[in-house]
Amino acid sequence: MKKQLYDTDFVSWTEEQARYLQQHEMEKIDWQNIEEEIIALGRSEKHELENRLEVLLEHLLKRGYINSAYDNRGWEITIKEQRKQIRRLLRDSPSLKNYGEALIPAVWQEALADVQDLYPTLSLPEANPFSESLDQLLTVTFW
Repeated sequence: MKKQLYDTDFVSWTEEQARYLQQHEMEKIDWQNIEEEIIALGRSEKHELENRLEVLLEHLLKRGYINSAYDNRGWEITIKEQRKQIRRLLRDSPSLKNYGEALIPAVWQEALADVQDLYPTLSLPEANPFSESLDQLLTVTFW
């Protein structure tokens, strides 16, 4: 029954599991799926940080290396929003900071490749010109 509800109505399953936890009905808890969901939550937070870092680096690249008065404001708005959302992630899960800093070199390569695909004639730096520090990426105006 637990597996069936988990597979057919996830929201009902979460509400049921929360109720069992609140009422300390440990024998009714679907421990296997609870474990899977907790692992998935951590993975999801890491993926969100990675995605936001990539968007941040892409827009920092665009803002810093593409001379386009028309686009600059939009890139700056995206930079501001990504910084805000990353700060929120780090506020809620401070342990993500070290993970995020370790991601920067790989995410930089992905961001660089994406911008190069969009602007193949543009000369872009191969090495990250911004920072390997998450704190600096979230605060410094690089342009």
